[in-house]
Amino acid sequence: MDQGTSRHDQRMILEELLDLCEVSLATSTDSAVLAVIHSWFVQTIDTVRGALIVHDAGLASTTSPLVRAAIEYAVGMHWLRQVWDAGLGGLHNSHQRWAKNLKRALATAEEQDLYPDDPKWPAAWAELIAEIEARPPAPQVKGGGNIAERFEVTELAHVYVAWLSETSLSHATQASATPYLEQIDGAYKLSRTPHASRGESLEGRCFVALDIALHAIAEALNSDPLRTTLTDIEDRFAAASVVGLEGA
Repeated sequence: MDQGTSRHDQRMILEELLDLCEVSLATSTDSAVLAVIHSWFVQTIDTVRGALIVHDAGLASTTSPLVRAAIEYAVGMHWLRQVWDAGLGGLHNSHQRWAKNLKRALATAEEQDLYPDDPKWPAAWAELIAEIEARPPAPQVKGGGNIAERFEVTELAHVYVAWLSETSLSHATQASATPYLEQIDGAYKLSRTPHASRGESLEGRCFVALDIALHAIAEALNSDPLRTTLTDIEDRFAAASVVGLEGA
């Protein structure tokens, strides 16, 4: 079996994992915590699907922001499952900080007034900010507004490494520029496409996010059948990945 076949097998298993995600969706709950966890579950699924579409369209180098987001959603699910109601308060505090930053940005934009003839910000924005600020802050919880702390709370340090790797290629950084230029004899050779590809497959990067998300759902629902199915899929994906490494 060659590496191409292995990648095909990985994609097939990843699609199977996506199907498992879809059949694990719920339709209603009385728990606000589970409602948020489920919302992030949907975001994880759709973000992974988006990354696969982008990759298959020949834009593999732009998948990092999507994979990064999928990992954030999945780890967030685990974090919220562990801290439960306190996490909702932490999210509220984070939302208040966002509103404060937006208010400050709007005020600065008004002061600069670079485009005086353009319509001003809608009144609904000010109303939204006022509504968010009106609620009292909740007790602080670790990871409420800090992504790095969520990896610490969930003890997923190895996934934090993967998240940092995706982050370095998700913004205007040295790492994101490097694949498109080569320095030769004091000059830069510029490229329309990256001259170096990543070692990790997109399937493997997406699998990590979906696997974490499904484990969070399995724990939140205390579902032994889901845990068993996940273990089987994990074993088969690991076997396909080993074959890919041996054929590289």
